[in-house]
Amino acid sequence: MFGLCAVSFIPLVYAVPASGAVVQDSPAEAQRTVWDGVYTEAQAERGRAAYISDCSGCHAADLRGDNNSPSLIGMSFTFLWGGSTLGALYERVREIMPPERPGSLSAAAYRDVLAFVLASNNYPNGQHELESGDLDHILISDQPDAEP
Repeated sequence: MFGLCAVSFIPLVYAVPASGAVVQDSPAEAQRTVWDGVYTEAQAERGRAAYISDCSGCHAADLRGDNNSPSLIGMSFTFLWGGSTLGALYERVREIMPPERPGSLSAAAYRDVLAFVLASNNYPNGQHELESGDLDHILISDQPDAEP
């Protein structure tokens, strides 16, 4: 009855916050935050399309999730991911999403979805696209003045 979304939710919520094992670099090594305009508007728009086709079935079109899948916006998002790097989030999402075919999207598509999630959380866009080499150096924070 709960399907694959329910199964994938458990490791995402319980494994990530409880374990720093998935974190590539420690947040102390982050050089920027999500408030520094780390993605472009065009990248977020591409991410919207990928999100609708590959993520919205579980996380809902408005990113609010449901009883089986976590919300990807607001306090729920920052509760789960605040203090982590985008690299940690990227790796976790790539490893388990979409639940029926984890790792099946291109690296660029996963980054685009991250950009869409950032845009949906009202983090500012910037002049440069989010690139793989940047992810471990960008801290997720709910405060614009957080120190990386």
